[in-house]
Amino acid sequence: MANNESNSQKVMGVHFPNLYLWLVFLSALDVVLTRVILFFNGTELNPLAAWIIDRGGQLGMSIFKFVIVTFVIIICEYTVRADPKMARRLALAGCLITAVPVVWSSFLLIELITTFEPGVEPTYPGNLDIIFEQQDAGSSRDYQQNPAAP
Repeated sequence: MANNESNSQKVMGVHFPNLYLWLVFLSALDVVLTRVILFFNGTELNPLAAWIIDRGGQLGMSIFKFVIVTFVIIICEYTVRADPKMARRLALAGCLITAVPVVWSSFLLIELITTFEPGVEPTYPGNLDIIFEQQDAGSSRDYQQNPAAP
């Protein structure tokens, strides 16, 4: 009798924790790499994501990405009741689809790093270059007048 009771108890948790972990990791990496690409004046290729970034900024982009991840996990956990193999394929497809922009962004960043030319970096945002250049000029003038000063 005790054996039947233990078999009838439901197992708590999710069915594909490793695939879901990869899905969350790849999605977080996509958000980070997208942020880096946008920082270097790149553009978002997904029109829906671009619209969300325009309206909600970085927070909107992060919320959008993790709503999608949550939706995929819920669909997989719902589908596993009817067809476990299909649910596993859906979770794997979610990981593979999410990996595509991560790989693409990685190639873009590698290209950016390998083609970087020192001295031609963009100015500071918000005209902060004026402040930094004035501080640099002032500190070099002080050094020339008093080289012993720290």
